[in-house]
Amino acid sequence: MARTSLVLDILTPLGPKRQGIDVPGVEIPGLLGELGVLPDHVPYVTAVTPGVVRFRDGVTSARVAVGAGFLEVTEQGHVVLLVERAAEAGEIDVPGVQARLREVDAELAQHKGALDEAVVQPLHAEHRWLEAQLRAAAS
Repeated sequence: MARTSLVLDILTPLGPKRQGIDVPGVEIPGLLGELGVLPDHVPYVTAVTPGVVRFRDGVTSARVAVGAGFLEVTEQGHVVLLVERAAEAGEIDVPGVQARLREVDAELAQHKGALDEAVVQPLHAEHRWLEAQLRAAAS
C-alpha cells in the first residue's frame, strides 16, 4: 500500500529544529533548484543549499530557513535534513537580518579581485543565509 505521508527531521549541530513530524510532502532547496519530496519517493542523498524548506504541519503551512547541508530520503519515507543552521519563520528578526544584509553587501562591494576570494567566500555564504531568512519570514 502506498504511503500518504513522510516523517521529516530538520537537524542542526545545536539540536533538532523539527523532528518526527508527519508531512504530506516537503520542498527543499537543492544545488540545482527546489526539490520536491512526496511519499514513496526513491531513496537518495544530496546536498542542500541555503534557502527555505516548505511543508504542511497539520493544516498550517510552515517555512524554515536552512543553511547548507545534506538531505537523505530513506526507503521508509523518512526525510532527514542535516544543516549547519535553521530558523523558523517566527524566530527571524527581519530588521536585524536586513541591517546585516546591507553590511554584507557593502563588504562584498569592497572586494573585487581574485586575491580576495578567501575573504569573499564566507561573505557570500552569509549573504545566502540572510536572504534565506528573509524569504522564510515573508508571508
